[in-house]
Amino acid sequence: MLKDLTPAKPAPTPGKPSGVTAPPAGLERGSTGAAVKQLQTALVKLGHMTQAQMNTGPGIYGPATEAAVKKFQSQWKLGVDGEYGPKTKAAMDKALAGQKPPTSTPTTPTTPTTPGTPTGGVKKPDMKWVPSANFSSRGGADIDAIVLHHTASNNEAGDLATLTKKGTDVSAHYLIGQDGTIYHLVDDKMAAWHAGVSSLHGDKSPSVNARSLGIEITNDGSGKTPFTEAQYKALEKLVPYLAKTYDIPMKNIVGHKDVAPGRKVDPASNFNWDRIRRATDAVI
Repeated sequence: MLKDLTPAKPAPTPGKPSGVTAPPAGLERGSTGAAVKQLQTALVKLGHMTQAQMNTGPGIYGPATEAAVKKFQSQWKLGVDGEYGPKTKAAMDKALAGQKPPTSTPTTPTTPTTPGTPTGGVKKPDMKWVPSANFSSRGGADIDAIVLHHTASNNEAGDLATLTKKGTDVSAHYLIGQDGTIYHLVDDKMAAWHAGVSSLHGDKSPSVNARSLGIEITNDGSGKTPFTEAQYKALEKLVPYLAKTYDIPMKNIVGHKDVAPGRKVDPASNFNWDRIRRATDAVI
């Protein structure tokens, strides 16, 4: 690959608004589309990317974008994880408005954190990206809820196919396999099709799909088939991570049966909610 020798454009003069705006939060490596292009434009304006590094056509959140986000996070004294979340967006809004990043002040040395662990101690769990064909725009709604489901099946491969194949008209953001594998199926910034006719605490607008993250768990839902220990351990990592990332209150971490009472019963009655709530309560 040829090296780009074009020098980076200088950052705008502090105190002078740039005219470029930051996209909504919720982007990470692997994200694509106009919002990524908007983020890249902002990073170029702030001097963290070169114009040549921007991808042509729809934006692609690849290694160059992730590295640029990390540089920005470091400059603004944020947790450096390369993901464009709410805190990074808030700082970028300030930077694009002409504000200066915080200055470093001498501090008492502390024990180094584990590499890769963001500020707050909540690390993104390992996951596999298996894109689904079934999703739509959130229509501007903010993410403020997590909905847990069981798949009504013990066939992980079948669940994965159902949730990703075009024409099934169903999906979720995540699937938890019986061995604890976390499959990421729909980009968080998009709406997955998991809730159907539903409401959150009686509120139907925005729709539950538009405002939530859906997590399916491979289990037949009989109430007799145990959810596996590996699945609980995966959920104890994923749910707190999402709740912390999107500032989701505990009351909005619910089951499908809570948003569609009388129509849905998942997750099954033998699901141990206490484990998930304890893990989440420790970080929010």
